[in-house]
Amino acid sequence: MPADPPPTRQSGRGGAGGVRLSEAVARGPFSLALRLAVRESGLSLERLQFKLRERGTPVSKTALSYWQHGRNQPERPESLLALTAIEEILGLDAGALAALLGPPRPRGRWLVQKPGALRPDQAWARPDGLARALQRMGSTLDAFHQFAQLGLHLHLSVDAEQKLESISYHLVARADVDGIDRKIVAVRSDAGTAEPLDITSTRGCRVGRQRHDAPTGFTTFELLLDRPLRIGELAVLHYNVRTDLPDTLHSQRVQQSMRDFSMQVSFAPSVLPARICRSYRSSVSESDSVSDLTVGASHTAAFAVLDPAPGIHTLAWHWF
Repeated sequence: MPADPPPTRQSGRGGAGGVRLSEAVARGPFSLALRLAVRESGLSLERLQFKLRERGTPVSKTALSYWQHGRNQPERPESLLALTAIEEILGLDAGALAALLGPPRPRGRWLVQKPGALRPDQAWARPDGLARALQRMGSTLDAFHQFAQLGLHLHLSVDAEQKLESISYHLVARADVDGIDRKIVAVRSDAGTAEPLDITSTRGCRVGRQRHDAPTGFTTFELLLDRPLRIGELAVLHYNVRTDLPDTLHSQRVQQSMRDFSMQVSFAPSVLPARICRSYRSSVSESDSVSDLTVGASHTAAFAVLDPAPGIHTLAWHWF
């Protein structure tokens, strides 16, 4: 049997593949970082499985494949021990992959009641940051299951300095628990700001607590409703998030309950983009399906969907 290629440390890898791996290890998601690290190592899953068995931390080939494609993630103590061995075998820094693991997969009632819901590790590249921001606010991931989003319309504004100035949200939602008096919202930016995002105006609600996780760029905040809702009641909420960041895209997580969804982006006349496109993927570990959009006479590009597919819908623009 030929010798395996010697692993190289993550920080020393070059070329396009190495750059992409470094980005995945820094930002996640876990499944993508693992998949790229295995590819860069030159090892097959069978060979990786053999090396793990040699170290006394066996993992089935099926489990390794599932981890690579985001179908599940290491959670049990023995799986986390094997993950430490995987990092060593693949030449990654200790803890590089473990740091990308979000909270354990939801089990029990939410899997039964919300069959179309995205798990946090499917919806976000760094669900650990989301969980920390929610914890600092005295909330949990379960808060996202208390409202069903039925209609959502977003308007993004890009200013003359090519900054994403603000995101305006108009939301119709249904209370799925009795007595709900607030909605939890999460926004994330990759721009590296240490400051939380800010809400400048609201209708149908007011801003409550707000928390930020600087390492991952998450800001979570409460929208306090005008009155508590009974289960099944509808709420119409409007709020505007001031960003003022050099972001060139916005992604929105859409659940199965959504019936009506649209995104618009308006540009200052002096900074029209070279290209603008929309994309969709069913989870953070999947590839994008991309199509181009046209900027109209009002310097705005948009798309609207009825009964949108659950997953991540993105509007992106390119200056060159």
